[in-house]
Amino acid sequence: MKVVNRLNLGLMLAAFVAGTVGAILWVRQPMEPLTRENLAQARQRWRDANIPAYEIHYELLGSEYVVRSRNGIVEEVTVNGQVPTSGNWRVYGVEGLFDTLAEELDNAADPAGPFAGGKPVLMRVRFHPQHGYVERYLRSSGGHGKGALIQVIRFTTPS
Repeated sequence: MKVVNRLNLGLMLAAFVAGTVGAILWVRQPMEPLTRENLAQARQRWRDANIPAYEIHYELLGSEYVVRSRNGIVEEVTVNGQVPTSGNWRVYGVEGLFDTLAEELDNAADPAGPFAGGKPVLMRVRFHPQHGYVERYLRSSGGHGKGALIQVIRFTTPS
């Protein structure tokens, strides 16, 4: 009886592990290293897409952002349901996210910057293949404080 129970437990554990690994591989989408080249290409795809109005929902450092843009101007922003006091709402839109990634690259390249100290900084990104906007960004700063994550929850354009 004990052998059968151990066998069943072993099979259940193996099925759980296989299911978990399968789910991770199914959900995980590939990301590439962030470079100036792929950032410039993504910006160009965004410009070429010429999307006049959009709404984007994303998470950044544990906060949820909702941004509405029309005619290339960010008109509405909420951060965790509150309107930010910052007067420059452009920084919250797609172009602002591109600027954030450019700043991340600058910081990583600066020997006296926030990532100084010789520990590696891993920056991975996934851009929307057609429209170019940032879908996901992950920075692991090798012990230099907290990492960073941008995760787009939803991106829509008016019908």
